[in-house]
Amino acid sequence: MPDAQIKSVNIEIASADLETLKNGKYQLCFAKKVNDTYNVVWQSADAYLSNNTFSWQPLYQLFGSNEFKGDVGVHVATNQVSIGLGEQATIDSGGVLGEASSGGPATAITMVNDYGPIHPGLCAYSTDIQGNSTTTPIYVAEDPIVSGSDTLTPVESVQVWFEQDVKTSTMFSTARSNSVEIDLTEHDSATRLYSDGGWSTPKSSAFSVDPVSIMLLVATLTAAVVVHDLATKITSKLTGVYKDIKVDVGMVAGNVITIEYREQPGLSGARLSQTQLLLLNPTTVDQLTGITLDAFAQLGVGYVQLAANASA
Repeated sequence: MPDAQIKSVNIEIASADLETLKNGKYQLCFAKKVNDTYNVVWQSADAYLSNNTFSWQPLYQLFGSNEFKGDVGVHVATNQVSIGLGEQATIDSGGVLGEASSGGPATAITMVNDYGPIHPGLCAYSTDIQGNSTTTPIYVAEDPIVSGSDTLTPVESVQVWFEQDVKTSTMFSTARSNSVEIDLTEHDSATRLYSDGGWSTPKSSAFSVDPVSIMLLVATLTAAVVVHDLATKITSKLTGVYKDIKVDVGMVAGNVITIEYREQPGLSGARLSQTQLLLLNPTTVDQLTGITLDAFAQLGVGYVQLAANASA
């Protein structure tokens, strides 16, 4: 799957707000737009920190549910079928979803219903703020379809908010209080800041320059890996002084991959200065290489050749 299909949002939380939210036992929540609405908590998290990254790819599963009810967890009543945009699956008279095949609008997922009243639903793949990848519900149709077909159109927009006493996969039918919508239909990533109880987009320095490459690794692995999975494992480890470093993972050929560490785009002030100081630290290459090897181990692969070169 092309790397361009990976989408991510970075949620920054000001220190004073972080303390208030934690004391109030608020969850950091994400929802994905389908059919121009948000109605399922895609992920909720309580282990958030001052800087949090949530990412996803367009990998979907279609299912049927026998109800939609606000403030209740999604009940997946049928089998789940892996499906992509421009594909359709039929639920037969016995309530079994068949395999996906080409059909329906190119930008949507279609359920063909030969069963009876059913609420079509979608699950989607994501990587949470702790680097764990899961597939969880993102949408359930509020009204059942009786016969014929229904199209579900995922949109690359997410809603983010804080809420108490809410869990992943909870359905909702009312607007979420003090939420922010992040549209990634034209971009692959975005950053939002929560400060003084409100949302904003952090401003980049007027004198900012293109992010600097810190180091490049080229590795020949003992087995193939999913590029996105490796990138998210590494990203979950970039904390502390490394929180403003971004990693890009690319596939060269076969089991040969590249791992490039760069400054996060849009850094300014003290954050930019601190990150640039890492370029002068002779231990940076060793420490980032160690982070890379830990990620390899988590994915169950080793390497037969590894070259690490500092860009500075």
